Amino acid sequence: MAGVDLFIPVLSYVFGEAQLGGRAAVVSLHRLDNQVYGLPADGDLLFARLLKEAVHELGHTYDLVHCHDDRCVMASSTYVEGIDLKSERFCASCRALLRERQAR
Repeated sequence: MAGVDLFIPVLSYVFGEAQLGGRAAVVSLHRLDNQVYGLPADGDLLFARLLKEAVHELGHTYDLVHCHDDRCVMASSTYVEGIDLKSERFCASCRALLRERQAR
């Protein structure tokens, strides 16, 4: 977990980054915090966002790619509102892929 803003060469910012099928992942609190957007602090919302992004990035370490199901935790989120709309859980398809990859 990092408290600084993260970016990659093709995007001006990311909420997190992971090695696909690797052993490392990082999530930044910076853009998950309401205060960055001039809104009042909300610790519960910050924790919910952090949880979703941590699970998302850990999913990448198990070779999961972005999901087309908007409610799935593996859905791509380019804005913080997208994180708020998705679940902290894997959809049935991603769950099946995760079980398969854990068995390897």
